[in-house]
Amino acid sequence: MPIFPVYCIADIPIPVIETFLREAQAGSLKSAPNSAPSLAIITSPSSPPPTVASKPPLSPFTSPFLGQTVEDVSRQLDGSTCFAVLDSRSVEDGTVLLVAPGLNGSVQTVRATFESAQSTLIALEIASLGFGEIQAIASSLGGVLGRGGKEPKRGGPAPRMRLGGN
Repeated sequence: MPIFPVYCIADIPIPVIETFLREAQAGSLKSAPNSAPSLAIITSPSSPPPTVASKPPLSPFTSPFLGQTVEDVSRQLDGSTCFAVLDSRSVEDGTVLLVAPGLNGSVQTVRATFESAQSTLIALEIASLGFGEIQAIASSLGGVLGRGGKEPKRGGPAPRMRLGGN
């Protein structure tokens, strides 16, 4: 399974980053039992591509990406992979920005809940969903993937089917 880089472009408290990692893994386990962690917090600008996922507890660090934009971060990656960005909104509402390279150095973004981040990045990697589809789903859920009442309920009985005209 691929390891996806995660960049902090705002000052994110360690407990929030650890919550993100735990919730992302829990969400991935819901859709794919026994899935391994696949998110790596990047703490150095000169790091080679990550090969090992980050797991709590984390040691304190100061992100070298503070104040950068997702485009700045993407340029450092040569636009070669999907990644996640924790920003100031992540602290406020428990969401993360998922980023995919676009054409001519552009980027595509979608906001997602912590819980849906890892499984969505994996779906993008294996091409079971396209970024446009993910953006459309997020839009139908109020702008945040993984949030809203329109998602299917899992684990309970299916509603009774009504046959006939009425």
